[in-house]
Amino acid sequence: MKKLILIFSIVNCQLSISAQTPSFSIYLIGDAGNDTVTNKTMTLLQQDALTKPNSAIIFLGDNVYPQGLETLSKSEKKRRLSTKRLLSQVEPLKTYKGQVYFVPGNHDWKQGKWQGLKYVKEEARYVDEYFKTTEVANRNEHTFIPQNGLPGPTSVMLTDKIRLIAIDTQWWLQSQFFHKTQKPAGLNRKQTTDKFYKQLDSLLNAATKNNENVIIAAHHPMFTNGHHSSRLEPLRSLVNYMPLQFFGLIGLNRMLVQDMPQPRYNKMRKKLLAVFNKYEHLIVVAGHEHMLQYFEDGTNTHLVSGSGSKRTHVNKNRYKANFMNDMENGFYRLDFFSDGNVKANIYGSETGGLIYEQQLK
Repeated sequence: MKKLILIFSIVNCQLSISAQTPSFSIYLIGDAGNDTVTNKTMTLLQQDALTKPNSAIIFLGDNVYPQGLETLSKSEKKRRLSTKRLLSQVEPLKTYKGQVYFVPGNHDWKQGKWQGLKYVKEEARYVDEYFKTTEVANRNEHTFIPQNGLPGPTSVMLTDKIRLIAIDTQWWLQSQFFHKTQKPAGLNRKQTTDKFYKQLDSLLNAATKNNENVIIAAHHPMFTNGHHSSRLEPLRSLVNYMPLQFFGLIGLNRMLVQDMPQPRYNKMRKKLLAVFNKYEHLIVVAGHEHMLQYFEDGTNTHLVSGSGSKRTHVNKNRYKANFMNDMENGFYRLDFFSDGNVKANIYGSETGGLIYEQQLK
């Protein structure tokens, strides 16, 4: 009888949580920049988000394929095409009354090529200017973060207890031979990096003391079982570890720098995780991998939502995942409740609705 009562209590508690109305919701969609017209995934997100004005939408990079928002001085035809890809995501949100944020990905930095800094700054300018004419709640503030081609961290309070921290992870992967990246006045690359990690640690420490929910948004994931997690192969070793980096001079290491085992990516990942793992109950969200994945690392949750317009398949189960789906394009919706509970909901465009839900730790 006691066991029956206990089971009933647990079920009743779960039903009670699911029946609550969230006090705030966050939509997560990445790599949505491949289509020139609004696709099914973006339409599904729009339909749900317009009913929830007390919410935010975060675009997790690769907002414009294949090489970011073309500058007017380059090619008018390419500019029109790249603009259409961006408009397919922002136009459905004209009457949305929540908050909207874009973080950059490697394709927004001209796919890691020369003049990438110019391209990411142009995209930031365009996005900010566009949303000034809409009804989004933060239309008079920056909607593209971090700004100015800097790595961040940029902190935004979505509510008095939900903090968004945006990071431009491509900044570390972009800086190669002849590739310019932005640095604060008077600081070199190492000093900029040191300052970044100190600020990140300080923000997380303050958030912990204030008992805040923290969402860390970046393009590159810390965990993935997609093709970006492929282990080192002979070609990778040759390109990445060749003395004097001759292959880097001719640009060959750029084609592998987006994969987790590449030395630069791996170093960035380890340093970020070292800071994250000092704290508990962080929600780290990313795109880059064109699928939907859910990982837990201690008490921290890592979500990959990179199938906004593209889809690739699971490569190997390198990391233990709570959930993976490479069969549908889709997005996450995180629901925050007044009692402190947080629930992750995953929506698929082929299914046309919810395909997975999980209460976070």
